[in-house]
Amino acid sequence: MTLSLDIAVAVSVWVEVLLYGVYVSLFTETLYIIVKKKMVGTRPARVFLAVSVIMFFLITLHIALNLYRLLRGFILLREVVTPHDYFLDLGRWDNVAHDLINAITTWLADFLVIYRCFLVWNNNYYVIILPTLMVCMSIVANAVALHLFTRVPYGTIFGPELMHWMNTIYSLAFAQNSITTGLIAYRIWRQDRRSVAAGISTGGSKTSLIPVVRIVVESAAIYLLELLILIILYALKHNAQFILQEAVVPTVGIVFTLMTVRIAMRSSKTLMTTARAQGTTQPQLAFHWASAASEDKATSGQVTSDATGELEPTLKAADSMGDLFSKSTVHPTCSLQNP
Repeated sequence: MTLSLDIAVAVSVWVEVLLYGVYVSLFTETLYIIVKKKMVGTRPARVFLAVSVIMFFLITLHIALNLYRLLRGFILLREVVTPHDYFLDLGRWDNVAHDLINAITTWLADFLVIYRCFLVWNNNYYVIILPTLMVCMSIVANAVALHLFTRVPYGTIFGPELMHWMNTIYSLAFAQNSITTGLIAYRIWRQDRRSVAAGISTGGSKTSLIPVVRIVVESAAIYLLELLILIILYALKHNAQFILQEAVVPTVGIVFTLMTVRIAMRSSKTLMTTARAQGTTQPQLAFHWASAASEDKATSGQVTSDATGELEPTLKAADSMGDLFSKSTVHPTCSLQNP
């Protein structure tokens, strides 16, 4: 089934606007969670907040530029050039700028995922060597593709030379995000199993980290599925790839903010359930909330084991980027504490 270029472009902008509305809602909720829970006390948390804000402005700029291109292609320049010819001219400044913003947003998201993986794996540089190399290769491929946009003949979006680099970009993005997401999920899952074996966690819904693994995987799967469909459509030389290409930009923001919101909601629900079950005047079995390592050491009743030592940096890293429960350190460590 064929799809004309002008219709594909119009639909792509509509889809991006729709997804942008979802993203703005989630981004606003994320900022509310960060401010309410004061989750900016650590350097990783500040890094994630700063990059998230930069990504928000880039995504907003991208959609504004797309609306500008839509107006020029379909209305302002309609008497001079047809929409079909306008959007096939890859060398136009607005097309190059639009694709550059797309690339920068994706690079920021990729490095953010790698940084998250680095923290969850307790600052292990060896774990992130391959993903980092893949992002660097993606940057080179994007630079070459953007350069070719200004040099390739008119209307050669599916030309052999350009297709080679575009396929490289999409494939690297898919592989890199699959690897880093898998590493993060595996690390959290492994620590959950060890905490259960050591008696730190009962494996129940209130202390298990498996729901966190599920949230991480499900959120990342949205972006990965989109990339996979984009790879297939571009390989088939189908104009519907333009729709997926524009949808990728707000989807990147949705994935990060959705993860934060879902885990924060789960945290609040878990703590409220625990508080109601234990009462407000009795010692309660709950997550221990600590703002520094010194507070953590002072907690009574904690289990000290190898599993605890390995679990601690994993959760501290995940939490400090705003993706887990609160403040700077959260342990599913069974401790008695008065409200």
